[in-house]
Amino acid sequence: MKILFVTDIYYPHIGGVSEHIYHLANEFERRGHSVAILTANIQGDLRPDENRVIRIGKSMIIPANRSCSRVTYGVGSDNLSSIVNKYEVVHIHGTLAPTLPLLALKVSRRVNIFTFHPTFESSIPLMVFKRYLKNYFKRIHGKIAVSRTAYDSIAMYFPGVYRIIPNGVDTERFTPGELFKESSKEILFVGRIEPRKGLQFLIDALLRVKEEIPEASLTVAGGGYKKIKLKILDKVKDSIRFLGFVNPKDLPEVFRKAALFVSPAISGESFGIVLIEAMASGTPVVASDIPGYRCVIENGVNGLLVPPSDSGEIAKAIIRVMKNKDLQESLIGGGISSAREYSWRKVSQEVLDFYHEVDPSLS
Repeated sequence: MKILFVTDIYYPHIGGVSEHIYHLANEFERRGHSVAILTANIQGDLRPDENRVIRIGKSMIIPANRSCSRVTYGVGSDNLSSIVNKYEVVHIHGTLAPTLPLLALKVSRRVNIFTFHPTFESSIPLMVFKRYLKNYFKRIHGKIAVSRTAYDSIAMYFPGVYRIIPNGVDTERFTPGELFKESSKEILFVGRIEPRKGLQFLIDALLRVKEEIPEASLTVAGGGYKKIKLKILDKVKDSIRFLGFVNPKDLPEVFRKAALFVSPAISGESFGIVLIEAMASGTPVVASDIPGYRCVIENGVNGLLVPPSDSGEIAKAIIRVMKNKDLQESLIGGGISSAREYSWRKVSQEVLDFYHEVDPSLS
């Protein structure tokens, strides 16, 4: 089968969509399928699989959903059509934005699959352009959402039949290290440093944690910390280490070294790949009790959920895990077991099965 992924967002832009497409492409090629990725020209050095990437137009960063996203511009329809229609399946990722996803739908005469990734409470652009976008929505033969929250977000404007197929984790890279890290008191945060990720609440919690566990420290892995103003008290500044951008190949070891992974995001998370990466690495998880994370975490089984934006509750959960070896052992075991259910091998097979369900004639 010849499959084309279409996306505004791909490496060297770091994020869940890039990871999702990269691993699906790897798994599809393992099964003998031919895969290409159509995206924009984006500046940056992280290009792990450029041999199968087709780049057209230019990319621009825009604010979206309390974060930053990318849109593609400068793409001609004739050129796009000649690329898209070489493939049997055109699998588009993102949302119904008037950029590369819609342009691909406009010119495609193939089987069109669309995976919806974002979670949002409302969308003014979708509301304003709903009537216009309906014509494009009708061209989608198979619709996928990465979580129930992603489904709820898009179905609010475009109801229909969707298949929920989650994000995955590379269980060959993210593997447990030393299961019971009694000597480590390192708290880990991984993600872009932007307000919706809630890092400030974790930093505020650190002061309370250190009152109970003086040797506790916080490691922050992710770019953007120089652009966001974080309030860091003198009492904890020497206990916080900013790694900046971490190359994905080094990330498994970062997870394995930590005693605890915390994601204090306050909104906008569809699923949380970092949660299952931590689980697969044998690192206990504490995360905000938001809809996207409830898709992954069963409170007390494979992680602990805490109220979002509540530094006091974050601190209590961290202290509880670090001081309770039985709880730590239980969360590690539950996390590893859960992560196996999200292996990319399993997720990719669900996607391929969906292709054949949408069009049984596909080879």
